[in-house]
Amino acid sequence: MRVTWSLRAQDDFNIIYRQALDDDARYALNLVSALEKAIARLSEYPQIGTPVGSADHRKWRLGRTPFLMIYRTSQQGLHILRVLHERQDWSIDP
Repeated sequence: MRVTWSLRAQDDFNIIYRQALDDDARYALNLVSALEKAIARLSEYPQIGTPVGSADHRKWRLGRTPFLMIYRTSQQGLHILRVLHERQDWSIDP
């Protein structure tokens, strides 16, 4: 399945990664691994995420981290809209 990222999702993850890298390089690498595993899982089973908001948006947790990926699927593939901390207001349309 083709995977695309919105610019906001790219920025979200870059900020999260850089902050994690400043604090703990191992944790930053774990975030990348969790992201890769989440994308692989969603590529196989795109509808397993919990519906959120409108427009067929779904959320999926990045492994055992406090981060959620907001995404949608279409015939073109999986589109990652945002990557947010679970305590952020992720319930709004990304």
